Amino acid sequence: MKTGRLAFGLAAISALGLCAQTVVRTVEVAEGLASHPVNGGRCLISDGACQYLAFYAADHQATVAKRRLDSDAWEFATLPERVGWDTHNRLVLFQDRDGYLHLTGNMHGAPLRYYRTTNPRDIQSFEAVHRWSGQLEDRVTYPSVIQSRDGSTHMMYRDGGSGDGQRVLVHYDEATRSWNGTGRAFISGRDRRPTCNAYPFGGIVEDATGSWHIAWCWRETPDVETNFDVCYARSRDQGATWERSNGEALALPIRPETAQVVDPIPQRRGLMNGGALVVSEQGIPFIGYTRFDADGRNQLFVATPVAGRWTVIQISDWTVRFWFEGRGTIPEYPPIPRLSLISGDQLEVRYASALINPARGAFTLRSTNDAGWRPERRTGRGDEERQVAPNIRATNIGPLPAGQEHYLTQATARPNRDRRPEDPQPATMIRILEVAR
Repeated sequence: MKTGRLAFGLAAISALGLCAQTVVRTVEVAEGLASHPVNGGRCLISDGACQYLAFYAADHQATVAKRRLDSDAWEFATLPERVGWDTHNRLVLFQDRDGYLHLTGNMHGAPLRYYRTTNPRDIQSFEAVHRWSGQLEDRVTYPSVIQSRDGSTHMMYRDGGSGDGQRVLVHYDEATRSWNGTGRAFISGRDRRPTCNAYPFGGIVEDATGSWHIAWCWRETPDVETNFDVCYARSRDQGATWERSNGEALALPIRPETAQVVDPIPQRRGLMNGGALVVSEQGIPFIGYTRFDADGRNQLFVATPVAGRWTVIQISDWTVRFWFEGRGTIPEYPPIPRLSLISGDQLEVRYASALINPARGAFTLRSTNDAGWRPERRTGRGDEERQVAPNIRATNIGPLPAGQEHYLTQATARPNRDRRPEDPQPATMIRILEVAR
């Protein structure tokens, strides 16, 4: 496997969407599977001294890499996991407060796969555990880590399948090196047929006070066109209990009949799962998603509580209509909004999709004197060049040298609805971009 440095020209940096930042250096890792975008997500972490990366190598084998942050030389460890063609099966890597590394993934409605090191920071000591609480672990998908401000580690995942599943939480105890949970879901579908399942928008978000926030839509069948309703809930005790935005308690599990519906959207109205959620320092949630407008055109929306009531703001004013349907990972990237808070009264809304002209863009959502919000289209070459392009697959989580951000980049083919492509793209180099903020 190759290591070393690579100089990027201006055109390449612009294509990566980092024109407004300075690339300090790039570090080559190894050739990685590129037939579908299965490398990425929560797979790149650091602890201040070392950096760790989980990825699928060219031969589909799960691999963990480690380097000192001041070095280009990588150490590699191979795990007994081989991925097929399913883009859902990304690897999730995290580190607990005692320095032990944890890895899970390669599951789509399949029995739990979970590894943990027997020695802190030692990637050669991964051992198979394949158990969290021991309950609801036979059909696992979408493991999502929550590492709270107090340092504790939690895991949310789906038990079941698309259109018939439930969301489960488990919590890690460093003292016993074990996971515990309630043995039941906190979000579930209907208790009758047809049932459904929740698709969270970006996972659980923790605010400055330690409260947890989650937003989601429901899906009635594995077909994406059966998405419906945008919902919201908040927890003040790390998932033990949940409530509406006004503090009213929610009975568990939360179901479509009892959930707080932010935007009631029928099925087949262009609602995409995979929206976004950010929360202000004051604990105010902003939910971004895409659906049809009243004229059947695809638009971006943001929902937020204003004066105690949820307000839905249309951000874009596009004149296009495109339709998504079917099962599996969608080949074309829909214009899912990406949200970031600029200040207490400004929200940035970005998108990137070849289905829209321009293919990349940004809006600013500003508060108004009448307690409302007004969207403004941002223009200018610099704004579009700073967009995160599809070949940026992950952002480093954890402490880095002062003033730096690190990104995982890899050029890959698009998803193919989780099936083997007719002519799979050959492996491509995985690189780490070290960027000065």
